[in-house]
Amino acid sequence: MIDSYIGYSCNPDIRYKATSGGIGTSIIKYLFDKGIINTTITFDYDKSTLQYVPRLIYKYEDYKITGSIYHEVKLINYIRDNIEHIKGGFACFVLPCQARAIRSILNRHGINCILIGLTCSSQQDIEATYYLLKRLNINKKDVEYIQYRGNGWPSGIQIILKDNTQKFIPNNNSIWTQIFHSRLFIQNRCFKCQDTLNVNSDISLADPWLKSYIENEKTGLSLVSLNTEVGDKILKDMRNHDYIILNEINQKELTISQLTTIKRKKTYREKKNIIDYINKLYISDFYRKIILSSPKLFNFHCKMNAKLERLFIKSLH
Repeated sequence: MIDSYIGYSCNPDIRYKATSGGIGTSIIKYLFDKGIINTTITFDYDKSTLQYVPRLIYKYEDYKITGSIYHEVKLINYIRDNIEHIKGGFACFVLPCQARAIRSILNRHGINCILIGLTCSSQQDIEATYYLLKRLNINKKDVEYIQYRGNGWPSGIQIILKDNTQKFIPNNNSIWTQIFHSRLFIQNRCFKCQDTLNVNSDISLADPWLKSYIENEKTGLSLVSLNTEVGDKILKDMRNHDYIILNEINQKELTISQLTTIKRKKTYREKKNIIDYINKLYISDFYRKIILSSPKLFNFHCKMNAKLERLFIKSLH
């Protein structure tokens, strides 16, 4: 039985700035403090491309809390290309589709690693962000900085323009919600994914998408699954040394918090032929050009896609 918890960082600054509860950042700090790791990855924002770029660091003081990153980062390639620069133990955040490959690369090079898994609905292409800016009538050249999550929960996309104007787009019930769930901008592999909870990582983190938390939580909480003995030892030692607050939660509750995504991904397997056809349609230049040519057509697409997904989920065995 996998142990499951809900909790948050004892450091209020980390808790507020992180995506949800700050446990992930607290893990990085603990691992550095205890000498378990000597290397991790942080992300720098490149305003010329509006993308976050990975960078190896060797002390916690160089770590940047960036929240979630809702665009593709070729992390497997980055680790493979920079393997000789990893010193001592290593930890990093991984998506479900990255965990096994990254662990395999590190193991082959004799590097002890801790993988912090992020529960994943899907990963967007940078074009999703570009389309958001278009809908907001913001020129890409005017953007100074973008942060997708953090600074409270569930937060939203925070855009700072070069004239210091700030824009905020909620992560829920907004144009970004439509873009995120349109399936027009997700990676092709997302249509094949069956691992929502990131079971191949040592520790999995998730947002508490449960009614009571959505209605009442404003600062941030993390749902946590411990997938390995290593992960179990780390989290419990962190709790004992006041890095984090943890309370047990039923595994069923954790699953329910991600149930819509879990069911949707199950339809990808059971309705494979149909999903393959839909995927081909969604990635075709002709279809995208038409749908993205006007907000009304985009809204129509989103409504039809949502209806299809509900029908597929309803028909699950």
